[in-house]
Amino acid sequence: MSGTDKKAPPQKPEDLTKMDQAKSRRATLKKLGRFATVTAPTVTLLLAAQTKPSRAASPSPCKSSCTVSSSRAFKTGKAEIDIASILAGVAALPVDAWRYKPETGLEQQTHIGPYAEDFRNAFGVGDGVTISTIDAIGVCLAAIKALSERVEGLEAELQRARQKTAA
Repeated sequence: MSGTDKKAPPQKPEDLTKMDQAKSRRATLKKLGRFATVTAPTVTLLLAAQTKPSRAASPSPCKSSCTVSSSRAFKTGKAEIDIASILAGVAALPVDAWRYKPETGLEQQTHIGPYAEDFRNAFGVGDGVTISTIDAIGVCLAAIKALSERVEGLEAELQRARQKTAA
């Protein structure tokens, strides 16, 4: 048996290139009854489907709703985050009204949001060109949790001050 006749051992996920990982992820999602559309370069939109659509969905932003895979079954490498730092990052993040440049071929309506470069610098996620939907959601939820903790602390402090004044 020559060296070319031997089958290569199956690759481990960490050995795969990003492209191979994306292909593997799409195949898994299709097996789970989902049809995946990948938009450049980081957002995977999952469109719930009982059957495959008659034609592939266009890689354009969602028109009515989007879903993002977020099951524990799909995740690894869980790490704690400092929600106070996330809140500070949100507070310092430039958020402007803007439109895409015409030469990008993207829609020309006005948007409100951060720039991907600033988002990456503030939170350490993303590629500095795009903002992943799941990262944006995670940052918002972490900031909301930090604000909730801050409000609870201020309410407790106010309650103690009222009790002290009443006594």
